[in-house]
Amino acid sequence: MPEISLTEIEHRLDKAEENINELYAKYNGVDKNLVAVTTTLNNLLALVGELKAAVEGLKTRPAAMWDKVVFALLGAAVSAAATYFTGG
Repeated sequence: MPEISLTEIEHRLDKAEENINELYAKYNGVDKNLVAVTTTLNNLLALVGELKAAVEGLKTRPAAMWDKVVFALLGAAVSAAATYFTGG
């Protein structure tokens, strides 16, 4: 087995330290990106919830308007019938 000189060991150790530092830097970058992505997804989920509530509100508005129209027509018909039968 060939002997490794002290200089070679120091060189390899320095290179290993550089690689470890590079890995930590990449990991920290990924961690920060993950936090940003998670925050963005949470904001999107909240926005989707608000949009869903708004759409549900819009779905009920036409029904409420038609209810008002029907009640107005019924009221007019009852008024007309009452006027007709009372001789007015």
